[in-house]
Amino acid sequence: MKEVRALTGIRGVAALTVFLDHTRENLAVRGLDLPVPTLMSRLLLSGGRQVDVFFVLSGFILALIYSAWFAQGVDSGSYLKFLRRRVARIFPLHAFMLALIVAFVIAAPIVHAHLENGGDRFTWSSLPATLLMVHAWGFVGPRGGPWNPPSWSISIEFMAYLLFPLFLCATASLRRQRPWLLVLATACAGLALNYFVPWGLAGLGGIARGLSEFTFGCALTGLYDRRFAGWLRSNAGAVLAFLVLAVSFALTPDTGFVIALGVAATLLSLSGTNWLSSFFGWMPVYFLGEISYSIYLGHFLFCSIANRIVSVEWMRTSTVATCLGLFLIAAFVILMSTLTYFSVERPGRDWMAGRRDHPNARVAAPQST
Repeated sequence: MKEVRALTGIRGVAALTVFLDHTRENLAVRGLDLPVPTLMSRLLLSGGRQVDVFFVLSGFILALIYSAWFAQGVDSGSYLKFLRRRVARIFPLHAFMLALIVAFVIAAPIVHAHLENGGDRFTWSSLPATLLMVHAWGFVGPRGGPWNPPSWSISIEFMAYLLFPLFLCATASLRRQRPWLLVLATACAGLALNYFVPWGLAGLGGIARGLSEFTFGCALTGLYDRRFAGWLRSNAGAVLAFLVLAVSFALTPDTGFVIALGVAATLLSLSGTNWLSSFFGWMPVYFLGEISYSIYLGHFLFCSIANRIVSVEWMRTSTVATCLGLFLIAAFVILMSTLTYFSVERPGRDWMAGRRDHPNARVAAPQST
């Protein structure tokens, strides 16, 4: 369905932005500083806030798919089946990338290879928590463990999965009868949490960030079949929604719950037929969305490998060399992400969930809302 393609596509653009932002930071550390205007940086290269988009989008999609499962209550059978599906979605690639990183860390001193940022940041005591996806819950330091930095959000996402059925059950009546009240309540809670707890990557800051944005995304599904959402699906509504998102990016120096508020209207507009959904549903953008998890979770390691192939000294020789180097790094990361998607992520997901036991890739207007 078109809305699925568009929602998948926006995830791909967000993942690509995270990768490009981290690439720019990495090149700056290695001596190649790319001057980017502040406005362009905020709109296109502020990767941290894209994680906030992921959290809202995740809650939004899951609430659409599973709203009927937990509307009347949470029983052990449906809860465990849901959890199995979600773990199957995130764990195989997470475990594979972690195993690759561990192998590189072990092999580096043997072959006298240099580890970027030094090997001391890899603490073996944090490895079990990282494997179990609980490393950002505050047990292993303020950044949730250094093995694969992007995986901090996977850890928070896993916590959201554990609580999601309970939240969906508790708010079923509000989402059906007073959806605006639930949206307002979750928005106010998110703003209050962000005021008292600065957003972080682990511990209380990471948990407050992820759970508040995830639940806000869940609450948005109550507006899915309302007149307001119908207008947002028009071309005029899509333009306004996209402008709101752009303004929230442009006015926010780093990140915050305001990003969740900015993306809300865009998610509702993508479920219709308009220029915005056409762009994000366009096949190249949609394909980026399909491999977005591989891009996001693998780009730190893939960039580390690419940095050994593409010389920064050569990239500094001219503007053409800089552009060509950036293209080669991006092409390498996308190629490796494509390989891991088809060889690890998708088959691993299907194997863990059961070949015929995974959610249908459709998001239809939920009957219960």
